[in-house]
Amino acid sequence: MAMYVQLLSAVLLSDEATPCASGELLSLARTRRHRLLASAGHPRSAERDLAHEVDYDCALIRLCAAHDIATAPSSFGQPRVERSRLERALARVGLDLFQGESAPGSRSPAIP
Repeated sequence: MAMYVQLLSAVLLSDEATPCASGELLSLARTRRHRLLASAGHPRSAERDLAHEVDYDCALIRLCAAHDIATAPSSFGQPRVERSRLERALARVGLDLFQGESAPGSRSPAIP
């Protein structure tokens, strides 16, 4: 199992997932996505970058679970690919993770 998948699994298991309404999960995912994108403009820190990626991916997994979109930590062997797939799946059910992003290229799955 890839190290990222193990880390993501451990974080999801250790977090006390408080039941949240779909709107709260969506807001959390947007906030974490924004944090992930914003960190790209700062001096690189592997630890911080990894923490932002894990935070966003955990939020994606929980949001998808609330909307019956299949995913699991084991699907994150290639995190960029799975993030992109989940963002598209959420968009198909009417959940816009990109709200408030104004740059034309901001919808790209190029999140680190």
